[in-house]
Amino acid sequence: MLKIAVVGTGIIGKEHLKAISRCDELELVAVCDVNEEAASTLAAEYGVPYLLDYTKIPQETDAEAVLLNLPHFLHCDAATFFLEAGLHVFLEKPMAITAAECDKMIAAAEKASKVLAVGHLQRFFKVNRLVKEYVDSGKLGRLFAINEIRSIGYFSPKRPKWFLSKKLAGGGIVMNYGAHALDKILYLTNGDITRVFAACDNLQDGMEIEGHAQFLSQTSNAVSATVTFSAYSNVGYETTYIFEKGAIRVENGSKISLCKEGVWEDISLPQDRDYMCLQLQEFAKAVRGEANEMPDAHYGKQIVAIIEKIYAASDE
Repeated sequence: MLKIAVVGTGIIGKEHLKAISRCDELELVAVCDVNEEAASTLAAEYGVPYLLDYTKIPQETDAEAVLLNLPHFLHCDAATFFLEAGLHVFLEKPMAITAAECDKMIAAAEKASKVLAVGHLQRFFKVNRLVKEYVDSGKLGRLFAINEIRSIGYFSPKRPKWFLSKKLAGGGIVMNYGAHALDKILYLTNGDITRVFAACDNLQDGMEIEGHAQFLSQTSNAVSATVTFSAYSNVGYETTYIFEKGAIRVENGSKISLCKEGVWEDISLPQDRDYMCLQLQEFAKAVRGEANEMPDAHYGKQIVAIIEKIYAASDE
């Protein structure tokens, strides 16, 4: 089993801890967080030691890899530290807040001959894997357009304050949820994004980050995708895929329906998949040097570079 330490015990960190406990290929060896109460509570729950300083993990644990759930601005320094210390790294998306930081991390991974993987989870969702079956099989002809609308209460009081700082988060809803949308577009279309048009703004005075955004992108295989984000209210999350011979609609990431000849019908989803555990299994395969579906660091940089283009296009 791959011995792994988890750094950061927020919402996603807790989900990763649960997934590790369900995954036979990984063994949790330590939990780390600057919040001692959170770290000690989770360490006791999972029967492992806890640390308050991640730089002590290489010396004080037998971890072979780390899973980093940290604020975006800490990604580069933390990942580089662990790679230079000889550990493999699983890093939550987005990989970093700039493509230049991604390059630094990639150089460290290559020098250390260690795996640096990025947690782009969209490809492991059962609804997206089913959509991909339709895309790859050609059952509905060619996919040529995607339309996504995601409206959530992003500015909830429960959201950590660093998310609202451009310096610390790298951006707003495009940096956070745009990483998911772009990952889904690239995964499903098997193409690269070649052109981007965008507009970002905020209706709330004094806010550093964008609260709404729209972008239009085109892939190298001629699929266009429009994405609309709103951070102001919980309206919903819907993605429509338009093919030559019909369409597929995914609502709130769980309900999926198919349209042929103007008639919409619900599609039965495959049996539930433990997508968090599946992602960890793919990371373990990457560490073992086996064929895997885990997004690597070059892919993570690709997503960040596109986000930079979106912000640049909005400023034009």
